[in-house]
Parts: sequence; structure tokens; C-alpha cells
Amino acid sequence: MLFGAIDVGTNSIHLILVEFDSTFDTTRVIYKDREMVRLGSDDALERGRLSSKAMVKGIDAISRFVAAARARGAERVRAVATSAVREADNGDEFRIQVEAQAGITLEVLSAQEEARLIHLGVASGFPIYDQLACIIDIGGGSTEFIVADGERPYLLDSVKLGSLRLYDRYLRGKSPQRGARELNKHILATLGPLIDRVRRYRLDITIGTSGTIMGLAALDAAARGLTPGRVHGYSVTRERLEALQRQMLTMTEGERRRMPGMNPRRADIIVAGNAILISALAQLGRDEIIVCERALRDGIIVDMVAQDRALADRLGDERVRRIEAIEALAHHYEHLGGHQRHVGRLALVLFERLAGVHQLAPSDRDILYAAAILHSIGRFVAESGHHKHSAYLIRNSPLPGWRDDERELVALVARYYRKAMPKPSHLEFTALPPVDKHRVEVLASILRIADGLDQRELGVVGDVTVRREDGRIAIVAQAEGDVSGELGAAMFKADLFERTFGVRATFESAMPEPRP
Repeated sequence: MLFGAIDVGTNSIHLILVEFDSTFDTTRVIYKDREMVRLGSDDALERGRLSSKAMVKGIDAISRFVAAARARGAERVRAVATSAVREADNGDEFRIQVEAQAGITLEVLSAQEEARLIHLGVASGFPIYDQLACIIDIGGGSTEFIVADGERPYLLDSVKLGSLRLYDRYLRGKSPQRGARELNKHILATLGPLIDRVRRYRLDITIGTSGTIMGLAALDAAARGLTPGRVHGYSVTRERLEALQRQMLTMTEGERRRMPGMNPRRADIIVAGNAILISALAQLGRDEIIVCERALRDGIIVDMVAQDRALADRLGDERVRRIEAIEALAHHYEHLGGHQRHVGRLALVLFERLAGVHQLAPSDRDILYAAAILHSIGRFVAESGHHKHSAYLIRNSPLPGWRDDERELVALVARYYRKAMPKPSHLEFTALPPVDKHRVEVLASILRIADGLDQRELGVVGDVTVRREDGRIAIVAQAEGDVSGELGAAMFKADLFERTFGVRATFESAMPEPRP
């Protein structure tokens, strides 16, 4: 099933299309696009009224995104609007025109609902788990603060501090140094009451999302001589943000536009966005922030997927119930997060790409995915030898909808996802009939590689392709940025794959194919 999300922000409008496999609860991004419309420009946030010019540009962008989603077969498309439309006196007028001209309902989110969806998006792609995180999303018109772990939010709040809003009010047409003093004073006073509430929580990590924070990370990386295609998982210190701010305040907008790593269309508002982030980190007493590329639009997809799963469950989908039994077991042992789901998705992609090599039945996808979701539950018992503990827990836990022979296969595939390969001294493996031994070896060899390709647990490998050559299978990781660590880990764990198929495995990376 193909889902589409359109995020109508104050600064830009984004489209994302995601393919969802309801059987295995896996997703794959197949198309992205964005346009910097700036609905909040021309003092719209100060006046509380969207300009006619911005409205026309916004409706045109939304119409094109709706057409692009439907042309690619999207079955459900959800469009939401945030701060600029939420605050504008003519927001309803804009919404009605969007519905008439683009043919889609535009949902205007409350500040709290926006924050909730941001948490869903971040938690779906960042390994928060049981850490307590403060998530900061700096938009064009507002900044959302979320205190949450991987499962649920504890605080959702929003302040009217945005990069475009503050640029228009304090920096447009003024010298940066003079405007910055008033800007910083306003941010400090506005953030204070909210920061006081956030500081009641004992935070483990601070996560930043949105174009502003990703842009700042790209600037920092360029200043350090790095050239990351993606900044997901990148850490920026407050000290470096402050140094970057001092540098940008001495520059004209044209000079900032030419800075290495700068998105030219953010060169005007980036100073205001950085001021918000520096003040937030300083008041929270945090020295660094880690960047997450997932945001509101990803949360919209997660929300739609959850509704789709609930509907499938009500309709009595047996395969969905089987997967839910697997996930319930992973939840019970506190090991179900973005890493497990991402490894499961990569494993299924490899299974499909290698179908002509392994020649297993399509039903074996269930075994592989279940093992991927459960491969690390043994850590609940102990880190050392956790793959063996995982196998024990799978064998001895109830799994409604799964036969005993299937459960044994899942246990063995999870047991061999790391460390030793199957050998005659392993009694559970030698007790299997030859055909099942082969299934375990094939599925475990794929799971080992998939786990290696998410070595840092950041989901940086988006897709995998396979190229067959004489005596060799080349596995190509599609990723934007440096994935040498993931390739090295996959190569290290390819021993069972090479033994099972009698070929040499090589690993390389490639940029994703350009979007149409």
C-alpha cells in the first residue's frame, strides 16, 4: 500500500511517498519532493494574514504534489498545515481554496497535535528506546518541544519562535549584530517558561529535527572538512553553533549564501534559527544536539500506517495477527525499535533481490522477518551470548498463530544472526531435516548481512540492490553519505552467506537513484 504525506509548513511544503507492507509492518520511502513557498513571508505572521502571492504559490505546490502522489499510485494522501495557516485570519480561506483546486482536504493541526506527530516521526527513525529525549523542531513559524521516550511523549508544547518569523521581525533590513541583540533577548524571555517545564525531566539525549537544524549540521560538517550527503545521526555541539553564529553575524546574506554546506535558500533565516537553538540548549544545560532527519511528514505516515493496521486487525487478517504476536514478544522483552524494524525491512529486500539464488518459498519471508524483530530480545537476559538467550526465549514464549516447527526455525535463525555459524555440535540444528537446515542457513545468512548494514542503528542504508557476477555477488547499499562502517560490518558478517552459497560477497555503496 502506498501512503502520501504533504506537510504545509510556514517556510516550505514537503511531499513524501512511502510504500507500506502491512503483513510485515515495513515501510520504504519511494519518492520525496519539496518546495520553499514561504507561506509566512511578507510579514504574514506579524500581520496574521497570508499574502495572496504566497497563497497562490502554496496552492500550486500542493496541487502538483497531490498529482505526483496519485500518478505514482498513492492510495491515501494526507495533507496537514502548521503555524502559518493555523494563525492566519485567512487560514480558512486558504484551506477552502486548497480543497477546491488541489482536490484534497487540508487539515490544520493544533500545536499539540503537530508535536505529537513530530514525536511519531522521530521515534520511527531514531534509536531512542527507553532514553528520555528532548526533541526540538525549529520551523518557520514555531518551535516544538517534545519530552518523550521511544514509546510515548510526556510533554508536548510549542512556542511562537520560528526562523522566518524572527527573521522578519528582527533581522530583515537591519545589520545582523544590531538585530541579534533584540532577537536574543526576545528568545530568552519567550523560551523561559517552557524550558522550566522541560528541565523538570532528567534528560538523556537532545534530538533536533527540521530543515534549520539539518542546515546547521551541514554547515558544521563542511567547516570541519566533512562532506556528508546526509546528516542523520550527526552531532553538533553548542560551542560550534555559537562559533558559527559569531561568524555568520559578521557576514552579509550574500556571503552566507556562498558558505560551504549552506542551503542558499536558508541563508537569510539561518541566523534566526540558530539563535533559537543556541538559547534552547543553553537554558537546558545541554552541550550538544543529535540530528534526526525524520520529522512531521514521517509522523503523518506512521499515524496513517497505525490506522491501517488497526483496520486490518478488525477485519481479521491472520498474517497481521502473526506479526503482532512477534512484536508483542519483542515489546515484552523491551527490544522493539527502529533498528529491529529497519533490519527486518533490509532483510526482506535482500530476500527478494536474492530469490533467484536461494530459491526458497515466499512464505519463508515470515520466518526471516520474525527472526529480525526478535534477534536481540536475549539482551533482556544478558548482553553476553544474547543471541543464544534470544533463541531460548523464542522457543519458550507463547506465539499465537505460529506452529511449533515455525517457532523453532525463527529461534535458530535469530540464534545464528551473529557469532558462530551452524555446526554439527549444535544439537537443535542437527536435529532438523536437511531441507530445514538449508532454510536456516539461508535466512540466517541474510539476517547477518542486514544487521551489519544497520551497524550504527541509524537507518542510513535506505535500500539494497544485488549484482551477480562470476563467482561473486555484489551487494550495493543505497545511501546518501558515508556508510563505510555499515559495509565493513556486513562484510564481517558475510561468512555464513559465502559458505551457504559458495560465492564471494562484496559490498559497496551508491547514491540512491535520482527522483523522477
